[in-house]
Amino acid sequence: MGFIKNIRYWLDKSLIRGFLAISYILFLGLVLIVIFIAFLDMVFIKDGNEGFFITFIEYFFLAIKGGNISNSSMPHIIVNIILMITGLFLSSIVIGIVTNSIRERIDSIRRGSSKIIELNHQVILGWSSGVSMLIRELLLANENNKGSNVVIMDQKDPIEMTAELMRIFPQKKDYEKIVARQGSTCDRYYLDFISIDAAKSIIINHSDDMKTIKSLAAIVNNPNRKKDKYNLVTKINSRKNYDLARIIGGSESHVLFFGDMLARIDAQTCLQSGLANVYLELVNFDGDEIYFHYEPSLEGKTYRDAVLAYDTSSIIGLVRGDEIIINPNFTDKINPQDQLIAITEDDDTAIKNGVSFAKVHNERKIIESVSQKPRVEKIYIVGKSEGKLQRALVICDQLIEYLDLGSEIVFVNDDSSNDQLIQDVNSTSDIGISAIYGDIRSRDFLDGMGFQDKDIILILSPFNGMNDVDECDAITLFTLINLRDIQSKSGKNFKLVTEIIDSRNSEIFQSDKNDDYLLSEVIVQSMLVQIAENPALGKFFEQLTSSDGAEIYFRPVKDYVDISEPIDFYSLCESAGLKGETAIGYQLSKKKELSSLNAGVNINPNKSHKRLYGKGDKIIVFAQN
Repeated sequence: MGFIKNIRYWLDKSLIRGFLAISYILFLGLVLIVIFIAFLDMVFIKDGNEGFFITFIEYFFLAIKGGNISNSSMPHIIVNIILMITGLFLSSIVIGIVTNSIRERIDSIRRGSSKIIELNHQVILGWSSGVSMLIRELLLANENNKGSNVVIMDQKDPIEMTAELMRIFPQKKDYEKIVARQGSTCDRYYLDFISIDAAKSIIINHSDDMKTIKSLAAIVNNPNRKKDKYNLVTKINSRKNYDLARIIGGSESHVLFFGDMLARIDAQTCLQSGLANVYLELVNFDGDEIYFHYEPSLEGKTYRDAVLAYDTSSIIGLVRGDEIIINPNFTDKINPQDQLIAITEDDDTAIKNGVSFAKVHNERKIIESVSQKPRVEKIYIVGKSEGKLQRALVICDQLIEYLDLGSEIVFVNDDSSNDQLIQDVNSTSDIGISAIYGDIRSRDFLDGMGFQDKDIILILSPFNGMNDVDECDAITLFTLINLRDIQSKSGKNFKLVTEIIDSRNSEIFQSDKNDDYLLSEVIVQSMLVQIAENPALGKFFEQLTSSDGAEIYFRPVKDYVDISEPIDFYSLCESAGLKGETAIGYQLSKKKELSSLNAGVNINPNKSHKRLYGKGDKIIVFAQN
């Protein structure tokens, strides 16, 4: 009995080792059976003079194909029965093994267990709420490149990932370019599994900063890594982790911290309707984008010459060595090897086609200086990012820089820690800071707020980088609908600025009101993809998101040119340049335009086209203040 148990134990161990082990066992079993049949033949049948080996070979092939001997004697009948049973058993086992192996292989592929052998693919490490936006931008950036695939790896079940991605990207041409794999993003075995060294770009997309930093270290510090530099892009959610991530990533990574930048966009959009649309236009792959362009014919010329030399592109700055200069002085000379920073449709559309128009033929219509009026506002910051008030504090700090004495900022949420926040802000500001406590989802509470004409209400999303996007947008929508209804029934004309995370929900939020929508997560993800596609843009976006240097402002067109008759955009560029600014577009003030999803914003217009501007129309410029 012990011998039989050992044999069974050996068989059990062999069977779980896979296809090859089972094949060996079958072969061994077949050999033993054929040896037994050959022995019967040699002892009882003896039809010929063949030796044992020849007899063995004949019966071996008969057993494999399930053949029989054409003789009716009892020994032959017994041998035929054994051959038939052996053939049936063998064929059924082999068919079962092959079928099961194919099924296991298909299931293994579906579960992301096959090695990636792509070249120049884009890799996303980590599955977070913004992954669909990243993939959407990557697909858009490479829609003309049929051989470019997106590989995403996370510890999430790849079958679930694939099903979710097929739901988000229902078109076959899109989801066929997305490959999901399961594995740890900080395990070098799995990183090699997705051919990380052959990737065109790598975007680390974790919500947890520690996972991001570990993934950075696993790639950069791998002793078996490639010699060339990686194109690594990632974002950090906490400022305290930003410096550490940059040290680990070194010169081959672009680590961005968006906290203050998004807060500044929130703050400025409260005061400048349409600003978020300008940022979105600059960073996504729809419409015009940012490109660096070298034009040797402009060496020794001034920045003014460069601005006016392009009709269908907008020059906004210079790349001088490692330095990014946005909105240089109009009289600055362009040095040899300087590159122009251009807003243009594609990398080959920055064509010097404005020379014939670069004449100041409207000098009498240019207004050189305008006195600035004090800006006194009352701004309500409604809601907060889930679990913290830090973002509301940064927005408040940004607003204080732009508001004049007499303005007021009011926090509206149910967090008692507002008291400490207000105390901290009030110690350094002359702007009135206060708080109203309550549930922003309660209609009775919102009715009691007493909003007035020209008040500005910023609705913050509860999204914190990790919670559910759709649920956060639903909460925001609930508050927005109530405020719109209050606005309609009270007849008060207050301004609503709403933060939306998923751009697909923007059409649900849209109304005929002059509202603003902050697609904050779209801006973040689009910026990451832009850098992944063109690493040279990393420094530009760092400069753009910095609190130092030029920022985007909306100014009345009537403060720049005479609007009594149609005028071309060259004249607006010239007038802006005389004020130390760079014009990049305009915003129309008609209600139909303002209530559209782009808020009437037009970036990079044809400079030669003449337009009749209205009193409320705005010019969009880069300026120092």
